[in-house]
Amino acid sequence: MSGRIGWKVFCMWAALLALPVSSALAECRSATESPAWPEVARAISTAKLCEQLPMGPNRTANLRILSADVCSNGDGIASLRATAQLTCETGDDALFEMPPVEGKVLATVSLDVNACRITETHLEIDGDLGGLLSQLPDTQEYGRQWAQSQLSRLCRLR
Repeated sequence: MSGRIGWKVFCMWAALLALPVSSALAECRSATESPAWPEVARAISTAKLCEQLPMGPNRTANLRILSADVCSNGDGIASLRATAQLTCETGDDALFEMPPVEGKVLATVSLDVNACRITETHLEIDGDLGGLLSQLPDTQEYGRQWAQSQLSRLCRLR
């Protein structure tokens, strides 16, 4: 089952440090090759997506970035397209143990680098995990707030 949620994505802050804004019309490159990638990857790894599940596999076991591409149009607007593999496991305090659940996450984000603000986001999660997370009403707001806080923190570092 494929789950689609309009969640305010967890990866958009990568554009801030991963790509200096240039004057080129639509310059794109891999964010993972940026010198800033280790800091961005650490920020991404703190996302607690599975913890939004009220029961079941509600502990983020692994969030591995498979690809992240950043584009800049030169006027301070950047976009990021990232793909990650997410694995959720049952927490230690669970009454019943369940097998891990996995899903591929595709995040697309636009942001205003100069204002340090997320302007548009879209997230798709496939597999059983997508079906579980898409049923939660607060996932979109949780994701947006968390992502904006990470972007704001990175903006203060520049």
